[in-house]
Amino acid sequence: MLSLRQAAAALYILAFLSWLGELECNSDMRRLLEDKFANYSNLVRPVRNLSRTTEVQMALFLNLVLDMDEKSQRLTSNTWLTLSWQDEYLGWNKTEYGGIHTIKVPADQLWLPDIYFYQNAANKYESFLKGHLALVYHHQEVFWTAPVIFCGHCKISPTYFPFDEQKCIMKFGTWQYDGNEVAITGSGDTSAFVSDGEWDLTNLTFVSSEAFYPDSPGIPYTDVTYTIFFRRRCLFYVFYLIMPCTLISLMTILTFFLPAESQGKISLGVTVLLSLTVFLLLVAEVMPASNEVPVIGQYYAATMILISVSLAMNVLVVNLYYRGPDKDSLPVPNWAKRYIIGYVGWFLNVNINQDRPRMSTDHGDIEAKRNAELIPLTAMNGMETDSLHCPDSPIPMIRLGSAFKSSLNSSPRLNNSNRTKYSSNIASNPEERENVLLLSQILRELRLLNKNNEKQIEKYKYQREWKRIAKVIDRVCLLLYLFGTVCTVLVMVCQIPW
Repeated sequence: MLSLRQAAAALYILAFLSWLGELECNSDMRRLLEDKFANYSNLVRPVRNLSRTTEVQMALFLNLVLDMDEKSQRLTSNTWLTLSWQDEYLGWNKTEYGGIHTIKVPADQLWLPDIYFYQNAANKYESFLKGHLALVYHHQEVFWTAPVIFCGHCKISPTYFPFDEQKCIMKFGTWQYDGNEVAITGSGDTSAFVSDGEWDLTNLTFVSSEAFYPDSPGIPYTDVTYTIFFRRRCLFYVFYLIMPCTLISLMTILTFFLPAESQGKISLGVTVLLSLTVFLLLVAEVMPASNEVPVIGQYYAATMILISVSLAMNVLVVNLYYRGPDKDSLPVPNWAKRYIIGYVGWFLNVNINQDRPRMSTDHGDIEAKRNAELIPLTAMNGMETDSLHCPDSPIPMIRLGSAFKSSLNSSPRLNNSNRTKYSSNIASNPEERENVLLLSQILRELRLLNKNNEKQIEKYKYQREWKRIAKVIDRVCLLLYLFGTVCTVLVMVCQIPW
């Protein structure tokens, strides 16, 4: 077993040998860099024959969506970008340099293709290749890779917000090197994407193309176009925008269940309309100013129209409910009684007969008219003479009581001769004449009261008929509002690209 001194000595020897190896490796690396970059110029395209084209392979991996600004139409993304090309001046035999097969070199010291992001929405164009390290392999391949944040223009369509799928284009190409000098080919996938909670990456496609530009006619330029497809997670907007709007529109139904004499029937509709306007303003702040109206905006607008129509319906119902002779209103037309109260009220099962008063029969009306044609004293036929019997009364009808009533019942009809005889008896008796005058005054008062009572009955009849009309119209308006709400929801749902 080795002693502690022997173990420590072995460790010192291993450390010394490692240090010597590092010195030898560092010397090989230093010698390699001096040999390769002594006469190297990053201004010269790395080909020994200028007629050859430098092939640049580009790979893009979208990692994060930092910001998707719908209002300014900008996409800010974190991407992992990789470029590779052949540099014919940077190859070596690794056996001559201690087996070194790669070196890491600042990209600023190498020749770099002048690739720019065409959809750049930043304040200025800057080369994103500089300021990073590049790997150089012994077989003349340069491999540049780094994370880059791009802020570019992206046409965002708000039509199906918040159930939308967006498509953003990222185009990369050279600005000075034409297609005969530098040719770009692209690749990429979605394996590195991490969702930010709002957007999901559904697909990423790429295509390499060649284009001609008006500033350099006849000269081709190559580029790579990446098309990125996103799908929005809509649960947040459903919970905070669509659900409140739906609940508010359902609250409007409550206005139809309030009685017409309630003061809150109109004020509730106005309050609901104002609250819905606030939510519409919140949606307008997110959406860009364009000719395209999002689905949620259409739903809000349609709901506001329905609430406004329901408010007008409630005003109509209240107006009909308070109509009557006091409001200089005409009686209910016969066609309205027949069709609205009769057919529509029966079909909608509206209870319009609960306040119907008890009416006298036709037989009672005929009998009352027949008694009114008798002597003036019989105009008080509605009074019970048995209960009004008073022997000291100057009025025969009250003084005689039941005897007077039995005499009238024994001869229910008095012919003209009997009336004449009775009138002559009254004229010959001053006391009876005074009683007749008193009863005549009472009769005039009773007729006046009866006339006022008939007017009140007629007034109540008109008011009752208009209230019946208002109840039926209110139920019809409720059904129309429900039908409009259901149709609006169905139309909006059918527009969503499921």
